[in-house]
Amino acid sequence: MTIAVAIAVAVFPPGHGAIERWYSRGLYPPLQASLTSVSNRLPVALFDVALIGFAIMAIVIWIHSMRVARRKRSIRPIGRGFVTTLTLAAVIYLWFLGAWGLNYARQPIETVMAYDASQVTPQQVRALAEHAIAEANRTHAAAHAAGFPAIDEAPHTLITALQDVERELGRPRTTVMARPKQSLLSPFFRAATVSGMLAPFFLETLVNPDLTGPERPSLLAHEWAHLSGYGPEDEASFVGLLAALRAGPAAEYSAWLDIAMTAADQLQPVTQRLVFEKLADGPRRDRLEIYRRVMGSRVESVDRAAWSTYDRMLRAQGVEEGVQSYSRVVALLLGTDVLKIKPSSPQALKPSP
Repeated sequence: MTIAVAIAVAVFPPGHGAIERWYSRGLYPPLQASLTSVSNRLPVALFDVALIGFAIMAIVIWIHSMRVARRKRSIRPIGRGFVTTLTLAAVIYLWFLGAWGLNYARQPIETVMAYDASQVTPQQVRALAEHAIAEANRTHAAAHAAGFPAIDEAPHTLITALQDVERELGRPRTTVMARPKQSLLSPFFRAATVSGMLAPFFLETLVNPDLTGPERPSLLAHEWAHLSGYGPEDEASFVGLLAALRAGPAAEYSAWLDIAMTAADQLQPVTQRLVFEKLADGPRRDRLEIYRRVMGSRVESVDRAAWSTYDRMLRAQGVEEGVQSYSRVVALLLGTDVLKIKPSSPQALKPSP
């Protein structure tokens, strides 16, 4: 029965309207508040405990099945073991959907904000990159003077800013933010160039312990936006960036540096080089430190396999762009015109000292 329900939900998912009304704005907010409040009380990641528990159960199922099959000299116990394993997988899948995963199927954020796709042009993408670089240059000194949050810190200013943004977007109940935790998966995060993740079973925020200071506010806002119910990566980045830009000097600088790198990555190589030439020495050093952090621990085979798997998972949940949806935040920023970006001349920006 459990397997049948999981298959039915996967093949015939509920519509966007039903998910938005009954789950994302109905069941999910109080469920999120309850699960995250519980997980926040414990220093360990309950996601790790769950993964270990699932692995032990699978091992026990197959050891028992093989022993019974050998004793009875029959393959039927192996078949029952296979069915039991599928049932366990179905339970995990339904738990994932019920605790958070159904948010992938909610109505796109463009339906609650004015969005004009004609605003998304190569010229506007360059203008956004240049504007973000100018703002990163401007805010660098104040951000470093204020200091960046510790890896396990949940800045109050960022919490308040994100709750303000989600209220403006119509969330009926403010999110209980998850305390950043480190995970047993940290070696995998390093090898796969993963900066952080929302752990869905108990709605926790897991972070790569090697994150540089300038990365932390933007990454944390992104993961908390996931926690708020924004499943697709572009929407989580969009909501998180809007919050970070309001959350004080360190978070603002982190957001502008993130936007600059994301927008510039969508430019042609020559244009990208010209745009990055306008980055001042301070932000340039921070960008180089981020690059060294990412590439210093990257394992190519793990990186490729992890992102390929995640791409397939996103597509299976209805995110057509897969992992490319990360970069689509540029389209959301331009199409909604929340930053009021206007095209500028090539000489409009000059790096600050």
